[in-house]
Amino acid sequence: MTKEITSKSNDFIKYLLKLKQKRHCSDEILIEGERFVNEAVKRGIKIKALLYTEAPKFIHLVEAQSYQISPQVAKALSSTVTPSGIFALINYKASAFGMPRGDFLVLDHISDPGNLGTIIRTALAFGFKDIYLYQCADWRNPKVLRSTMGTIFDVRLYEIGYAEIIELAKLPLFKADIIGTNINTFTRNLDILGIILGNEANGISEDVDTLIKSSLSIPMKNAVESLNVAIAGAILMSKLTK
Repeated sequence: MTKEITSKSNDFIKYLLKLKQKRHCSDEILIEGERFVNEAVKRGIKIKALLYTEAPKFIHLVEAQSYQISPQVAKALSSTVTPSGIFALINYKASAFGMPRGDFLVLDHISDPGNLGTIIRTALAFGFKDIYLYQCADWRNPKVLRSTMGTIFDVRLYEIGYAEIIELAKLPLFKADIIGTNINTFTRNLDILGIILGNEANGISEDVDTLIKSSLSIPMKNAVESLNVAIAGAILMSKLTK
């Protein structure tokens, strides 16, 4: 049975608004957009509640309480200028730490949610499915989730500390460095490898940088010295993918 919610003061809506706050520390996440919600449904992600201004075509596939919401409520819940009008409450959490099963990423203090989401999406495209987050932006942030375009369900995310980085650094782990081996001449002969990407403004943390022994450089022209971290990561992953 579909329930109707027309007020932002509804207790359930107020709870959902709290989930949008930074570091809400809950395994419950509010996702937005017909495509994103549909991707969750197709992957068998448990939907706890479905909210919409107009019922989506896949509503018959969702075994959850549904709510018809007003445009005003949709606007309050939305993280976009133009609300999509469809939301889902799901249970989703990062994985318990484990060593990578294949090529992997270590993200060190990535602070911009858009960059983080883009990196996650790009990592999946190039087969880097184990992604370790060291003091990064909250991956539950609506902008991060939106930037992944549903691919967050197909990677393994780990929230880690320095002790875990020490373990990961025992594997072949490469950083980008202007004096590193030219990525265009590097020959891969490794079954598994990792890439570490540092903060947008400050690069890799000093204590982490001392652990990384291998580096690669991306040749650039016209006196350009650096690239956006998501773009640099995309180049490295595309060159190093099996």
